[in-house]
Amino acid sequence: MIAWHCKTFSELTTQELYQIMYYRTQTFVVAQKRSYQEVDDVDPVAHHLWATKDGKLVAYFRIFKDHDHISFGRVLTTPDVRGQGLGGQLLTVGLGVINQLYPGVKMIINSQDDKEKFYAKYGFKAIGKPFVFHHTPHITMIKEQK
Repeated sequence: MIAWHCKTFSELTTQELYQIMYYRTQTFVVAQKRSYQEVDDVDPVAHHLWATKDGKLVAYFRIFKDHDHISFGRVLTTPDVRGQGLGGQLLTVGLGVINQLYPGVKMIINSQDDKEKFYAKYGFKAIGKPFVFHHTPHITMIKEQK
C-alpha cells in the first residue's frame, strides 16, 4: 500500500531527510552520471512530497515558489517501482498539493528534455529552446492553473 507525505523542510525527520537525499543522489548524480551540488538552497524553502511503500521511499518531488510562479523538481521514482504508473500518480498528487498550497498560481518547470511528453500529458507546454542545466538537456514548461 502506498502512503503519501508532504512536509516542509523543518518538519522532516532525520530518517525522512536521509531517504530523500539518498534516492535523489542515487537518481540524479550516480545513475545519471552527473556531477553537481544536488542538495541546494531550494531544499530549506520547499515542500517535500513523497510516497512510501512498506516504510521505504518509492517516489518524490519538491515544490517551491520562484518569484511569480510555482515550480517543482527532483521528480523521481525508485528503480524497483518504475514502469508501474507511480510517476503519473506522483504528478497527479503533486499537482493537487500545488493547487491546495498555491491556488491559481501558474507553474513553470525545467524538465529534462526526454520527459517533455510525460509533462505534456498533464497540461504543461514547452516554451523557449532546450538548454543544458547540470550537464543535462532541459526544456522550460508552463502550466496555468484555473
